[in-house]
Amino acid sequence: MDTAKAGKCAHPICTCTTSSGKYCSAQCEAMEKMPDIECSCTHAGCKGKAH
Repeated sequence: MDTAKAGKCAHPICTCTTSSGKYCSAQCEAMEKMPDIECSCTHAGCKGKAH
C-alpha cells in the first residue's frame, strides 16, 4: 500500500502537485540545488515558468 500523500512539488518555484515523492518531475529534482531558477518541468499548468 502506498502511503505517500499528494502535495506541492518540493522545488520552490514550481506550482505543480505530486502524488508520490517530493518532486513532480525529474527536471524539478535535478534543480534541487538551484531553487531560484525558473521551473523546467513539462507540466502545462505550472506557473513557475518564465514564458
